[in-house]
Amino acid sequence: MRSIAVVNLKGGSGKTTTALCLAVGAANRDLRVLLIDADPQSNATMTMLDGNPPDDPTLGHVLLDQADIREAIRPTRVEGVDLIPSDARLADAALLLADQMGRERRLRSAMMTVDHEYDLIVMDAAPQLNLVGINLLNYAGELLVPVDAGLYSVAGLGRLQTSVDEVRKYLDNRSLRISGLVLTRAHNNRATKDIERQLREAFGPIVCQAVIPHSVKVEEAHARHLTVLEFAPRSTPGRAYDRLVSEVLNDGHSEGSGDSESSVRTDQADYDADAA
Repeated sequence: MRSIAVVNLKGGSGKTTTALCLAVGAANRDLRVLLIDADPQSNATMTMLDGNPPDDPTLGHVLLDQADIREAIRPTRVEGVDLIPSDARLADAALLLADQMGRERRLRSAMMTVDHEYDLIVMDAAPQLNLVGINLLNYAGELLVPVDAGLYSVAGLGRLQTSVDEVRKYLDNRSLRISGLVLTRAHNNRATKDIERQLREAFGPIVCQAVIPHSVKVEEAHARHLTVLEFAPRSTPGRAYDRLVSEVLNDGHSEGSGDSESSVRTDQADYDADAA
């Protein structure tokens, strides 16, 4: 069983889209997946529940020991994907946890009873590193970090690595690591190429070969409460996310060929067709 938290301490990075596509893409490859929505905005929950708000209990109830984790798990429309949903009250749970014993270990403790039933656990983390986020870091085996191709996109990576180091030192999760950085919202321009070069020079092999282009197809999918892998699998972002899923599930080894820059150029040409 692998547990991957999709994390970025900067908003607007495509974090939820990446988590959703990783869960759905893994299920398409016959893996049994549990998706944990740990963001109070609950966009992943709304997408997987066809736009409907979740019934109780949710993740917040589990973390506050108000419900057993099995009560919070529910099936989704995607065969092979189960969901632990969130709602806006998860922000309150982060505050209430401050006075609780074992506050950083609540998710780890709860998941011990169910995680062996899944091949992959995918967690969509909020951009704020509160006690809910610390619970995710203390449980996850690895972090996948979407990095949007915009100004200051690399700025939060140092802070995230510091948080990883502190979790490894002070909590239970000695093996936590950043296993991948994925460039998202990419355009075929100098700014994107400069950011990609900076990432590859600074972080080397953990930068994914798959690059996710900016495309209107993602927003169109979200408007229908679908993932882009369901709505437009042959579109530019659909094919890019499918490559990313293959790369992540192969533990960092891409099935594709050619350098990432050529992938950006090809995807950008397709993006123009998608946007038309």
